[in-house]
Amino acid sequence: MKYLLLLLLLWAPNAWSAERILALSPHACEMLYAIGAARQVVGAVSWCDYPQAAAKLPRVGSYEHINVEAALRLKPDLAIVVNRHVSGIDTLEKMGVRIVVSNPDSFESIFSDMLKLGQLTSHPHEAENIVTGLRARLDKVRAQPRSGTAVFYEVWSDPLLTAGGPGFISDMIHQAGGRNVFANLAVETPHVNVEAVIRARPELIVIPLEKRDISVRRAFWEKWLGKNSVRFVAINPDLLHRPGPRLLDGLELLQKALNGTTDGHR
Repeated sequence: MKYLLLLLLLWAPNAWSAERILALSPHACEMLYAIGAARQVVGAVSWCDYPQAAAKLPRVGSYEHINVEAALRLKPDLAIVVNRHVSGIDTLEKMGVRIVVSNPDSFESIFSDMLKLGQLTSHPHEAENIVTGLRARLDKVRAQPRSGTAVFYEVWSDPLLTAGGPGFISDMIHQAGGRNVFANLAVETPHVNVEAVIRARPELIVIPLEKRDISVRRAFWEKWLGKNSVRFVAINPDLLHRPGPRLLDGLELLQKALNGTTDGHR
């Protein structure tokens, strides 16, 4: 009898399966849809817009604040969050909603989170298959010769922000074979000035296609760095800023840009 109880205790944590899930970040939403758990997702936050079906989900807040009343009306049993400090998360937990944090900072942690969500949603095999495919694509990128291209990643233009050493953007540049010129800064999204960028002598400037005129940014940097002295690539920010399955798409586009096989808008 004692051994039977022990087996039940060991098995019990894996027996629980989420039936009604709140995807409280865009990357978590994309992960859940990718592993086949779409029918279990009952609510999301703003910017959860991929795949297209996710845009129809009821909205229960944003990164900064969860509308607890709206969330509880959906009768969730699980919420996937970026961190526990978002307003409303503590209340959801007190009301019996299981809280799971997903804030990956590397490809390995992305894969780990997807596998974890597969277990929590009773889609372990689907998650394993997706991760296997993503790992194969990552290995293919890693197997390419490293260009060593010096990269300045313009997270934002005003104020001027870049990607520092911590976080998945710097990791992505490294995995693609490039060198983040501000990888030595121990802040995920540090402020920098134009003089620092000039001193860093980037060979490629990456500009996410996000609420800015790419031609204006190109003209700005060419004024400071010289025309034809640096290459530019503009990539859909959803492929670069969301640590989910589509980050491999962004990685592959970035590697092509590093190798000089593509330029311009993507």
